[in-house]
Amino acid sequence: MPRYRPVTSVVAEDLCDFPDEVRSEGSTHRSVSVASGGEEPSVKLRTKFAIILLVIALLLSGVTYGGLELFKQQTVEQNQANVNESTQLAADQIAGAIEERKDYIGYVASRPETADFSQSEETITGVVTNSRFFAAQIIAENGTVVDFRGQIDDSVRRETIGTDASDATYVQRARNQSAYLSEPEYVESRGQYLVIVSAPILENGRVKGVFAASIYLTDDTFFSGITPLDTDSQRITITADDAVLYESSTRFEQTTSAEATIDGTDWVISVARDRSRVNDRLLNLAFAQAIGLFVVLGSVLGLSAWEYRANLRQTERLLDAFEALRDGDYSYSLDMTTAEEWAQISDGFNAMATSLAEREEDIREREQRLEVLNRVLRHNLRNDLNVIRGYVEHVSKRTSDDRTPSMAAAALERADALLALSEKARSLESAMGEAERGMHPVDIAPDLRQTLEQLDAEHPAVGLDVSVPEQLYVWAIPAVNEAIAYICENAFVHNDDPEPSVTVQAERIDGETPRVEVSIADNGPGIPDHEREVLSSGRETPLEHGSGLGLWVAHWIVARIDGDIRLESNTNETVVTLVFEAADPPA
Repeated sequence: MPRYRPVTSVVAEDLCDFPDEVRSEGSTHRSVSVASGGEEPSVKLRTKFAIILLVIALLLSGVTYGGLELFKQQTVEQNQANVNESTQLAADQIAGAIEERKDYIGYVASRPETADFSQSEETITGVVTNSRFFAAQIIAENGTVVDFRGQIDDSVRRETIGTDASDATYVQRARNQSAYLSEPEYVESRGQYLVIVSAPILENGRVKGVFAASIYLTDDTFFSGITPLDTDSQRITITADDAVLYESSTRFEQTTSAEATIDGTDWVISVARDRSRVNDRLLNLAFAQAIGLFVVLGSVLGLSAWEYRANLRQTERLLDAFEALRDGDYSYSLDMTTAEEWAQISDGFNAMATSLAEREEDIREREQRLEVLNRVLRHNLRNDLNVIRGYVEHVSKRTSDDRTPSMAAAALERADALLALSEKARSLESAMGEAERGMHPVDIAPDLRQTLEQLDAEHPAVGLDVSVPEQLYVWAIPAVNEAIAYICENAFVHNDDPEPSVTVQAERIDGETPRVEVSIADNGPGIPDHEREVLSSGRETPLEHGSGLGLWVAHWIVARIDGDIRLESNTNETVVTLVFEAADPPA
């Protein structure tokens, strides 16, 4: 029976863009071939959707996490900046206090009465009485201590006056006409550090001596400016080399620290601010960060669940429905109401399934009628023709009429033609049965040579040129030999040239896709247009029928094994080329 293309393929291709043709496999089995294979489109859609959701989740999570991390970093940096600012402010205030003390001593040393050593008592007493300096001394230009007074023991005063202090650093530096602050010295009895501020005593622009005053490093003298910074939330330490000049009593587990060098000295001030408040704030930010990420991921998961239910799940159900159609289950029904569009699709699918069921039933009934008709006609035609043929032969032998033998011969020729037609129909049915069982490697060389030998014997007037290898395997069914034989027979039978000739060449052509080509060329009148249509497309019009089933059989067999028939014709030659997929010999 000729193969038909069910309406399933037409509707499926139009609605779902399934490119492969749908073919019937018998009267009850049908297959829908999807180019991408099975449920792969759905898998790809889910994969793409998962990737998109993952990218969105990563982007949103990254933005949320990055934003909070940036805010945390800015908080830490701002806290560090505040500590740096406080440290520098404290260093500037102490440097200012030092400059103030140096300016004061420089002012005292520059007064004219200070250069008058006879008034040293009044000068020193005035400084000790009116400032935080507890003692002062006047040293002559040669380094001799002229006077020494203040909050000191008389014995120390008497021992110091008249001594040589020229080697003292504060004396040498003051001689260079600049005020000087000495390195801190620890006083064991007081448990405090003191420094000496010295300045040159000038007379007429010449250094006459040095005025030096001693002062303790206390909150009232140099550190009054940092007292407001010394709070419960930060600790201040001032050091000079290994000596600790000032230190807060408060201690913290975690701090944000900064250091600065006090101008004009080698003193270093350190500020350590308690970080517990910042840590608490960062902890709150971490909680906010976790909540934000939870909200983002929850939103993405919620969106994915909704999208899956609203679209992806419906897509899967639609693919399952087409899978059911492929298996011939036309009773399959869809009910998708998640959205108006999906409801319309499900209604359309259900209507299509109902229409397909009706059409498939019509096709099945038509196929059954054709099978019965084919079997009955072929069987009865063969039997009846054999009876008719026998009677015609008997009549032709018993009659004495001169015209009866010729008429009987014509009748016998027609009867033989009809019997051959019946045999071709049987061959076609057998070939289609072979196609149902699948293709395998077939060696076409032996049958081709045998066919050509038989045709050469039946048509000795036709010149024959043959080029066929010993073996030539194609991927086909055994009936492929019948298709080749019909084309060869057509070249012999219909060749009415005065010197008819037929050339048959078969060869394997290797390449990216190995193929086998069988070319049949003859110098006859060529294949008529209506028979060309049979070979090239398998179509014929009601008014232009092929001369028989031979070309139809050739066309259907070649098409069934995915082969090709090529026609080339000119005034001198007609060439029919059969192209098949090459196969390797079976092991």
